[in-house]
Amino acid sequence: MHRTESTIREYLRCLITHSGGRLWLSLGLTTVVGLLEGSALLILPVLLPLVGVGNPAGLGGVGRLAASLFRMGHIPLTLPWALAVFVAAMGAQAWLRVTLDVLNTRIEADFTCSLRERLYRAMVEADWLFFTRQRSSDMVQVFTEELHRVGYGAQQLLALMGTAAVAAVQLAIAFGLSPGLTLFALGCGVAVAAALRPLGRRVHEMGRTNQAKRSEMAAAVSEHLGGMKIAKSHGWEAHHLNLFRRIVRDIASQWVKTIRVQARARVALELGAVLAMSAFLYCAVVFAKVEPARMLMLAFIFSRMIPRMVGVQGNWQRVMQALPSFEAAERLRGTFQAAKEGSPAELPQRLAFRKEVRFETVSFGYSSESHAAALSEVSLAVPARGITAICGPSGAGKSTLADLLLGLLRPSSGRILVDGEPIVGQRLHDWRQAVGYVPQETFLFHDTIRSNLAMARPGATEEEMRAALVAAAADELVERLPLGLETVLGDRGMRISGGERQRLALARALLRQPSLLVLDEATSALDNENERLIQRALGRLHGQMAVVIIAHRMSTVRIADQIIVLKEGKVVEAGAWDELCRRERGVFSQLVAAGGAI
Repeated sequence: MHRTESTIREYLRCLITHSGGRLWLSLGLTTVVGLLEGSALLILPVLLPLVGVGNPAGLGGVGRLAASLFRMGHIPLTLPWALAVFVAAMGAQAWLRVTLDVLNTRIEADFTCSLRERLYRAMVEADWLFFTRQRSSDMVQVFTEELHRVGYGAQQLLALMGTAAVAAVQLAIAFGLSPGLTLFALGCGVAVAAALRPLGRRVHEMGRTNQAKRSEMAAAVSEHLGGMKIAKSHGWEAHHLNLFRRIVRDIASQWVKTIRVQARARVALELGAVLAMSAFLYCAVVFAKVEPARMLMLAFIFSRMIPRMVGVQGNWQRVMQALPSFEAAERLRGTFQAAKEGSPAELPQRLAFRKEVRFETVSFGYSSESHAAALSEVSLAVPARGITAICGPSGAGKSTLADLLLGLLRPSSGRILVDGEPIVGQRLHDWRQAVGYVPQETFLFHDTIRSNLAMARPGATEEEMRAALVAAAADELVERLPLGLETVLGDRGMRISGGERQRLALARALLRQPSLLVLDEATSALDNENERLIQRALGRLHGQMAVVIIAHRMSTVRIADQIIVLKEGKVVEAGAWDELCRRERGVFSQLVAAGGAI
């Protein structure tokens, strides 16, 4: 229970912080709505005698208050005027409710946006290695469904406050009519609420279970979609369907259980309210001998109050259901914050690169539990304006070296220096402004070519974009497309071929005008024609920037000024093509002799 109360406090604190003055405006308008409801009720003591039911004196202090308010406003105590005031009060209340609904919706929407933004900020500021260990479906699930539920919970909380404010005004008027009977009714309500408290806790726990089930389903959908090709090729469709059916049916079963608990709570509350109302009426007639006019007013007030109290209970249950979603979002944000990189400057400066990038006895391991390091005491230099190829058998550590060059990973030991200075702290963020990267699995957004290019450099002109396309041998491709730069590439760029995607990805990287360009297996899946175009583009870049090529193909490696050979995480050879090929028993010469790929 302590955990639940702590979550509620944090939830309220976040809502107050993100809503600012609008939350207090909402509370103020809610109070005015409640007062207008009370003013409408206070017209009844005037209306009842005018239609021949009782007299103002029989309604005690409430009747005298109502009559005095009419006199203060110089309003005649006649039926037309009383009805006019009643209609005006209810009309003003209805108009304010519309205003309040719009305001509360804006508060809820902005609250949800703020939570999404701060979670996304924590995510993008997290260490890259930590980020790669997270399940993407969990992040998508929290960003979409869970935070939507958190926002809905905020909406329910605001509705609860509004309903409670109106009920409080009604209760105050009832207390003025009969303090004893009102306290009796209030005591009955407290007893019913206390009896329902265990059901509220159960709803919260079931909300946690529902959240875990939704996360499981999101993971299954993500994994099954990613593996659909291999599933179909191996005839595993039925197996995948059975797994998915089990998950969704578990979710449906759990949801039915939750609704059953909520329905029981609602029925218990309604029955408790009816019993309390019956007991109240019996006591009012038999023991308190309440006069008919006062009795009519009390019955009218409590008949309007009971549905509101049932509504408050429903609002509260829905808030409790939203708490596990809030917990999941905060838990995910906390894990990202714990792995946060150092914060960059407001405007990172591009790090100058004039001589070389040097690795000094750099080692790196992906896990402290693993004894085998991905890289072990690697020392090498990447000169500015030269082409360096990194090659070696699978698992040699080539991609790890590329990620260290990009500043995505940090050495477990050793140093990486740019022009003699280590890339740590703010220099790391500045260094990332100076590098371009083309991975093997090119990612293009479902957007136009122009938008995909502009992501690398938002302020680039069309002339600069076309120059990057020319440098990447992609200009003819764009010219052939009917819409040119305005061509939409489709999901992950699937409307064009793999080689064309690679050339556009190279153009995007070149648009940054990087000091270092890293191509990580970027030509491994290309046909000969596209590989030739990429090689031609790289040849034109020679002398303009440092280029590091991670590659298997001999034809791609051959254009390099220096070739660094990795094996089992260590540099075993380094030199030019001819030099390495002359070493009869060298690792590189053996790879070349194997033919085709290295």
